[in-house]
Amino acid sequence: MAPLNTINFLSLFDILKLVGFAMGAALHFYLCWMLYSRFGLKRSERSLLGLGLSISFWHLGNFAAAIYQVIDVSGGIWWLKISGLVAYVALAFLPPTLAHSHFKVLGWFEHRYPRGLFRLLIILGYVPLLILPWAAAEMLRDPYQPPIEKLSVLFVPFILWIVFIFLECAMIDLWLSGKVVAALEKRFFKVFAATLTGIGALFALTYLVGARDWGVFGKYLELFCLLSSIAPTTIVAYYIYRYRYLELVIRQSFVYAALATMIMIVYIFGIRRLSMLLAQSYGLRAEALEALMIMVLIFLSGPLRRVTENYMHRLFAREVGLYRELVAQVGEAASSYGELARFVGFAENRLKAALELEDLSILAGDSIKGSGAVAEVCRIAEDRRLSEVEDGAMLSELNALACYLLWREGRVVGMMIVRGSTLSLDAEKREVLAVLAGHIAVAIERCRLLEENVKLERELGERERMAALGQMAATVAHEVKNPLSAIKSITQVMREDQNLSGDYGRDLDLITGEVDRLNRTVSQLLSFSRPSALPGAPSSLKETVDNVVALNRALADEHFVRFNVDLKADPVLDGAQTAAVREILMNLVTNAAQAVADHGQISIESKIEGGKTVNLSVADDGVGIPQSLQERVFEPFFTTRQRGTGLGLQIVLRRARDLGGAIDLISPSPAGAARGLS
Repeated sequence: MAPLNTINFLSLFDILKLVGFAMGAALHFYLCWMLYSRFGLKRSERSLLGLGLSISFWHLGNFAAAIYQVIDVSGGIWWLKISGLVAYVALAFLPPTLAHSHFKVLGWFEHRYPRGLFRLLIILGYVPLLILPWAAAEMLRDPYQPPIEKLSVLFVPFILWIVFIFLECAMIDLWLSGKVVAALEKRFFKVFAATLTGIGALFALTYLVGARDWGVFGKYLELFCLLSSIAPTTIVAYYIYRYRYLELVIRQSFVYAALATMIMIVYIFGIRRLSMLLAQSYGLRAEALEALMIMVLIFLSGPLRRVTENYMHRLFAREVGLYRELVAQVGEAASSYGELARFVGFAENRLKAALELEDLSILAGDSIKGSGAVAEVCRIAEDRRLSEVEDGAMLSELNALACYLLWREGRVVGMMIVRGSTLSLDAEKREVLAVLAGHIAVAIERCRLLEENVKLERELGERERMAALGQMAATVAHEVKNPLSAIKSITQVMREDQNLSGDYGRDLDLITGEVDRLNRTVSQLLSFSRPSALPGAPSSLKETVDNVVALNRALADEHFVRFNVDLKADPVLDGAQTAAVREILMNLVTNAAQAVADHGQISIESKIEGGKTVNLSVADDGVGIPQSLQERVFEPFFTTRQRGTGLGLQIVLRRARDLGGAIDLISPSPAGAARGLS
């Protein structure tokens, strides 16, 4: 065993070189393997993979050269040549691949970028590599010299090229920080821009200004310059581990391996060297000092673990609290809002703000039914029992980055669609949205049930109100009908008396007309009070229309109103349908006849829609109904005429529902006002 005073220790410079290049090679190769495992050789990620490999081989070549220098092998010049060739060929690919990857990322955020110009800039970035074969041959030629000295003619242009590329990429990152919406991405691109700017300045100071010749300081400055590529990669690794950036996951096993490596480095280059230095200086036993320092390290491992756990807790506590808060707010909002549309609006805005997403939409109810891309995707997903749409074609149909199906009790009650830039939706946010999808589905179903309960309560209240109005109308009608019959009978008897007819004929006709008008009002009151029309004899639609036109002919002739009947559909109606359609037409035609001016026209048309639905419309060429009043025309007792009852359209609406149909009001229409029954 050699005496202690003959032991040669590695210098701090050699330790930093060995450890730095080894960690740089390991980190970059690991990230390249993750990138390849996740995306393969896709065109959009190929440039990132090339950048990672170039930096990996740069560190690997320098690590091999550092090993040669440390062990001081004689006659191994070929080792230095190969390691230098690997390192500097890889370094030559670093600037163009860095620019290439930045232009690719720029294209992800700016879809209107000039593709032709960017493609030209990318190609120009690789043009300097044309001299790479000559440079490689020079590095292998004897006698051996370090690559920087062997290629001194290219040294300054190469450094200028590197500085330019780094500053160019820093400007792109700075522009992207203003383009993205998410605060996380803003911070990432700003830090990355500052890092690349610092590396560019470090290269300029070290090699262009000549700081590498400033003694010991210059020596360490050059080493930090050679290791500087670790800085941006460490930032990317941090964001991957912290936020699962680019949908990559750094496994905890790699973190544990890195920590174990650091502990081993501390032991080899720290504890052992310190114990030997103390033994050499003070004559102490190195083995005892080493054992003592290991015990101290073990003693400090407990507090160190607690500090690390507290840091990790603070690191992730905000996200955990945020997701708990989101779940709580979603559940609370479903109960407080009640209305589905208001809850959906709240959930969309809250999720976009909390997760920093550019665009998120929640579709529920009628919006996922019917036809269209959303309904088709919903049907396919429901058939396949999908909780998340991952098919690229289906996502393209929706113009979406991600789509989550909202399931409740074995059926899809909604969809949650995320749109925007790819980088705004990382793997962690995807997991959160997948978890929240279940809570949102429950909230949507709760809102739907609340809406149905409120609607049912309103319908029950409306039915009770209408029943009370109907009872009142029936009572009034019966009380008035008998006196009206007596008045009309007496008037008719008086009209037959020649003496009375001569003196009071005009007055008697006026009484008869008013009695008839009151009888029509009483009939409407009785019709309104009945829950359904009294069944009549079966007939065709044409017979029913002809009967209604005949009954209103006298009223129409008074104002020279024409009827235009065009029945393309003539179904046979049973007794209940005949009575209901007759009541509907009587009220609509009466309203139309009262609305048109002299020499006007009333059109009655029918046609088949959708193969089996009959559409019956009554239109007039009057002035129409003002927009402000259209929402109230179906309310009971609402009328715009001085002598109207306001019950006609309410009766029409009720009979249309009895038939299982609906009524639409179109006013102003090309012909005044139109009522369509289907």
